[in-house]
Amino acid sequence: MKPPSFGLALSGGTAKSVTHVGVIKALVEAGIPISYIAGTSGGSIVGTMYASGMPMSTMEAVATNMSWRKLVSIRLTRLGFISSQRIEDFVRETVGNLHFEDLSIPCGIVATNLVTGDRKVFRTGPVARAVRASCSIPQIYLPVEIDGEYYVDGGLSQYLPVETAQELGAEFVLASHLAPIDPTYRRPQNIMQLVVQVTGLMARKNFPISEAKADFVVHPNVDAYSSFDFEHAAEMIEIGYDATRRVITELKEKWEHAGGLGERIVRKLTGE
Repeated sequence: MKPPSFGLALSGGTAKSVTHVGVIKALVEAGIPISYIAGTSGGSIVGTMYASGMPMSTMEAVATNMSWRKLVSIRLTRLGFISSQRIEDFVRETVGNLHFEDLSIPCGIVATNLVTGDRKVFRTGPVARAVRASCSIPQIYLPVEIDGEYYVDGGLSQYLPVETAQELGAEFVLASHLAPIDPTYRRPQNIMQLVVQVTGLMARKNFPISEAKADFVVHPNVDAYSSFDFEHAAEMIEIGYDATRRVITELKEKWEHAGGLGERIVRKLTGE
């Protein structure tokens, strides 16, 4: 029996999101074909890089050379003090001025409607602007206007986008989860850390629901690193790679023996 289509759900994680690069590298080396990708916040950057057809070596080079200077620009306003325009510019310079329809792999990017609080999944239109919206942490970044609506960080509505990957068509979803393994309170040292901690509390309200719906979860331990720590990107990529390699045999066995979408529907209808 042909294995079910494989989807990848990449959580948020600010600078820690580079860890997803290592997870994808391990999947590629294991010969697991990724058919769908869903990404939230920092996971949306990594997800669109791979979905664009970018080679792993290039993704690693980009990730290890990222910095906040490339992603932020100071702009004092009543709504925030950092413009996320540079995120949009970075994505466009990295993968090109692509629309979702141009991507090699179907991809969904999660943002949050600032007015309603509802999840918004971008699947059409310009990729870079959708990623910018998904990464726009409130109180740090300005909201992003798209088609007359304002959007902020996707982690507020779906930190771990398992359901989005399923909606794209994935029959088997691996979740790459970067929330703290030990969520012990740590006193914020500055306003940036405070805002990220508050946003993390919101994410903790929704990711257990998503995690329970995943077919498999990889949860690399990057607790030792700061949410703003791009200096140790290579180490975090290696942690993601090692965490995935350790479970790759179990993952492949579960994926290859999993029932397809039709079987799931039958089980749901019969209550099994």
